[in-house]
Amino acid sequence: MEDTFAKYIRLFGTIFFSVLGFIIFLVLLLLGFKLFFGLLSYIPWFVYVYMLFIITVPTALFITVYLIYFKRTTSHASKPVRYFSYLVFTAALIAWVIYFVLDIRIFFTHSYNDIAHYNTYNLLFLSLNVGMLFLVGIIQALSTAKEVDWMDRIKNNGDT
Repeated sequence: MEDTFAKYIRLFGTIFFSVLGFIIFLVLLLLGFKLFFGLLSYIPWFVYVYMLFIITVPTALFITVYLIYFKRTTSHASKPVRYFSYLVFTAALIAWVIYFVLDIRIFFTHSYNDIAHYNTYNLLFLSLNVGMLFLVGIIQALSTAKEVDWMDRIKNNGDT
């Protein structure tokens, strides 16, 4: 039989060293970030690569989400909701492509290092896109038939 006191000591050691390891990991991660962002001012081409990455993130994210919703809309039951969804998604995709092209043009002509100058980081534009995603999602959810939950399935099958 193993002593319960030894189990508690082993448990305390495991928890203590896990917390200590997590804190050390966070400190090393933050130091790595400091080193990485400190290098940005010493390597000029790295700033351009980093800013291009930052410019493309919201565009890639929202275009991917809109394309996924566009694909899922094809199987929706209601035709008017499907057409409304197609209209919203097409308008949003066109807007994202236009704003992305304008942002790339702004970047290559002025090369601002701050996101305030780029259209895809405009707060109104981003909030309208998120709002439209929620609006279309709610409209599609309200226009579909109610799903049968597991309790109703059991009642209908007669299983007890």
